[in-house]
Amino acid sequence: MKRQWLPALALLLLSLFFLWGVTGYPHDAQLPSGTSLEAPSPAHWMGTDNLGVDVYAQVSAGYFRSMGIGLATALCSFLVGGFLGTWAGFSGGRVDLVISFLIQVLLSIPQLPIMIVLGAFLGQSTWNIIWIIAAFSWAPIARQMRAKTRSLRGADYVRLAQLYGGSPWYLIRAHMGRALWPLLAVSALAVVGRAILQESSLAFLGLSDPLARSWGMMIARAIRFPGIYQTAFWTWWLAAPAGALILSTLLLRLLVRGLEQRLDTEG
Repeated sequence: MKRQWLPALALLLLSLFFLWGVTGYPHDAQLPSGTSLEAPSPAHWMGTDNLGVDVYAQVSAGYFRSMGIGLATALCSFLVGGFLGTWAGFSGGRVDLVISFLIQVLLSIPQLPIMIVLGAFLGQSTWNIIWIIAAFSWAPIARQMRAKTRSLRGADYVRLAQLYGGSPWYLIRAHMGRALWPLLAVSALAVVGRAILQESSLAFLGLSDPLARSWGMMIARAIRFPGIYQTAFWTWWLAAPAGALILSTLLLRLLVRGLEQRLDTEG
């Protein structure tokens, strides 16, 4: 049985997660505000790390960085994947062959190793991370848009409008858009969760901006601390960014899954 309440629940929890991220907090995410490795207390809600920097402030800063990168990547994938997929599906012929070949290449190659190489080559810039992740994120969107456009192009009402002189842009906007735009939006939303995981992976490997607070970087610093698992430090220093990463990607996946089910029902 399809759970129609999943999108609403996931959206509610994501909203609460956002409110948690913007909660006013007196401590800085860059500068020490306490002693080294303080346990959670009213002064430091999630304790401090080995440098005395508040963990809650770092997790909150990492939330906005991860979400910002995820949304920027999704926007790039929305534009590139939507345009190329629709163009290929509507045009057919050589255009379809070339774009389909690019899609298959990007979907078949191992992404993370190439991202690591590109990240090491291009440098530790936030925008470089966005471009690298977006370069591998548009292909699934383009594949879905191509398939949907091809199926809609053969519909009787679209062919009739084309016989009456409708331009490609008019046909896509007026007759096919109602079915294409929701699919494109949901597909782009799915990119956000994947981009968060990929950015955290690159940050974990030291390929992200070293001056920015990132969940992946926090996890990397925590697990490299000597004896982290033989002490109670991991219960706040490591568990906090790992839990935020898991929870955010899980909620985004639940939201996307629920919206996909709704599209299937309406389609």
